[in-house]
Amino acid sequence: MTQRIIRRAGEGDVPALTQIRNDAHAKKVACRDYAWGKEGDGFSERWVRNNVSQKEVYVVELDGIPVGTFSLDLEDERHWGPQQPIAGYVHGLCVRSGFNGRGIGSFMLDWCANTVSSLSRHLVRLDCAVHNAKLCAYYESLGFIRVGLYPESEPGGYVWSLYEKSTR
Repeated sequence: MTQRIIRRAGEGDVPALTQIRNDAHAKKVACRDYAWGKEGDGFSERWVRNNVSQKEVYVVELDGIPVGTFSLDLEDERHWGPQQPIAGYVHGLCVRSGFNGRGIGSFMLDWCANTVSSLSRHLVRLDCAVHNAKLCAYYESLGFIRVGLYPESEPGGYVWSLYEKSTR
């Protein structure tokens, strides 16, 4: 039987999380989604280390192998503006190359929904580039509903799809 666990990431996870983030970055670039940078940009261990030390970053293990990562925040004013404390916000959802299609993404999002619900909040929210149709369709297949769009104000800025799903 396969054992899947989610735990808070620490310093020792930085090399594996850097690889997972870069695998996901390459997949986004292949879909012409440059929200995380252009081809060849990638993520450095320094960036990942800072992210792990400043945010609630989690690692997903499959039989002891790190295969996914994400962060979970209780606010996201950048894309959602000021909000009542009714949601949790998922960022940086990534699956290691070679592990896609095994339900790891939905496992992470279900865990987020359960965690958010335990905090007496009833929505899980996330965002993605509106033009990444494959990613938008994936979130919609998991029951997320597009509730709005957020256009970045700078010239050439992205338009983000804002998604949410009830934790109930």
